This record gives sequence, C-alpha cells and structure tokens, in this order.
Amino acid sequence: MRIQISTLAIILFLSACVTTPPAPAGKISEYEKQIDVWHQARNERLNQPTGWLTLSGLFWLEEGDNRFGSASDNHLVFPGVSAPDYMGVLHLEGESVSISVADTIPIFLRDSLIIGSDLKKDSDGEPDILTWENLSWYIIQRGDRIGVRLRDSQHPNYVNFKPTELYPIDRSWKVPATLETFDTTRTVDIVNVLGDTSPGSTPGILHFEVNGQALTLTPLADPGDENYFIIFGDATNGLSTYGAGRFLVIPAADDKGKTMIDFNKAYNMPCAFSPYATCPLPPEENVLDVSIQAGELAYEIDSGH
Repeated sequence: MRIQISTLAIILFLSACVTTPPAPAGKISEYEKQIDVWHQARNERLNQPTGWLTLSGLFWLEEGDNRFGSASDNHLVFPGVSAPDYMGVLHLEGESVSISVADTIPIFLRDSLIIGSDLKKDSDGEPDILTWENLSWYIIQRGDRIGVRLRDSQHPNYVNFKPTELYPIDRSWKVPATLETFDTTRTVDIVNVLGDTSPGSTPGILHFEVNGQALTLTPLADPGDENYFIIFGDATNGLSTYGAGRFLVIPAADDKGKTMIDFNKAYNMPCAFSPYATCPLPPEENVLDVSIQAGELAYEIDSGH
C-alpha cells in the first residue's frame, strides 16, 4: 500500500510540473492575419492596369484646338518613342470636349475605331476612354480645369511593381473614438495639390487618445454612409511616410457615437505613386503633431511630387 501511495504521489508531482507549452515564436495572431489580408487586397488593387502606377501624363486643355502626339511641337506631348508624332486634335469649347483623329491613326473608343467623337468627362459620370496600343486616356475636370489623364500599360512603375510595406503591425494603434456631432450639417474645405478647394460633408469630430494624448480628427461622410473617410497628416510625413499625408477608412460611429480608428490600415494617397494624380490634402485640423507609426510606409517610384 505504501508503495502504491508513493507511486501515486510521484505521478501527481510530475503532473504538476507539466505546463502548457508556449506559443511558437513568430506565431501570427488573428488580428495580424486580418491586417495582412487587408494589405494584400490593397496591393492587388494598386497593381491593376487602371491603377495609379500606370499614369504617365496629365495635360490641361486650352480653349480651342489642342494637338496631341509624341512630337515636341504638339500642345499635348505624349511620352514614349513608339507613339506617332501627330495623333489628332482635342477640341475644348466651354466645358465640352471632342476629338478629331489624324488619318491612319487607329484610335479606339469603346472597342470601335473612330475618326471623331464628342467625349464624356469623369465629372459626367464614367468618362469615355480612348486607346492606342499601350496608351489610354480620358478627360477629367478639376475645378475650372479640364484636362487629359494618360495611362501607359507598359509604364515602368507598373511593369516593375513592388508591394507597399507597412510598419510592424501593432494592435495598440487600433484605438476607440467618440464622435462629437453638430446641431447642423457642416462641411470642411478640402484643398487638392492643384490648389482647388471643394467642400466635403462631415458628420462631426472624432475624439481619441494616442499614448495618453487627447487628439481629434475630422472625417468626411454623407448622412447614412457606413464608413468615414479621413485625410490626415502626422509627424512621420516626409520621413518614413509620404510627405503630404495618408488616407484612412473607418466604420461609421454607432448610435452611441462610438467607433474604432485602426491606424494599421492607414494608406498612401495616389500622389505617392504618380506625379499625375490630383490628391486632396489633409485639412489643417487633421495634421497631428504626433508620430503615427502604423500603416503604409513611403513608396519609391521613378518620379513623383
């Protein structure tokens, strides 16, 4: 009996010494997996023929005829050695734009060869997209300016695409926020890189803390939107992140005014990827004096702002 008791005591002692093995070093948490999935989807959208990396030109039209082609004496000089010297004329009259195509130049509009046509701008909804081999272009309107945005499916920034990089994922950068609403509908002036100003609807002011410091951000959204859009700057801009600021999308506040700001999902504005984008800049109240060391890092391209 004593032998049995002693044996049982030894077994109980050894059992007590056994502990649950620690999680393997480097194991990815579910939260990190969520951010990785978001980041992968972000890079997939960026690496598309219609993404920012294919932009190769931005030209502002003058009233009347605007010749275009690769020759240096055109009003619009298309880059690249393969484009014809003279491809046609884009005619601006008021806010209306039409194209006349030069003889023997195969320019397509909606898969059909054209010799001339009126053109829809992006401000009219879906713009008319014109194509010639690897080049495509369409008409844009920014404030009072009307121009041409050119894409090149063989642009080096697109052909040599490299994924964006993030700060190390850190859950502490996902912070709770409370929305302070207004008695009346308000707007905030948003200025773009061209100096144009346009009003953006805002649901209120977001209050939150970073490392014990009280901060605010003004989001953009229309009534009923499920998400808020935030344009913000911080002390990392021009150092480890893009100089002009970054974007962020967060869930709209619930009926108690509560939401979450996840800075791990902060991402570069289009101007980080092309000098031919016309990006909105952070309003003054959204330039934070702290370093938000989360989200996308600066991105290198062949040329940029």
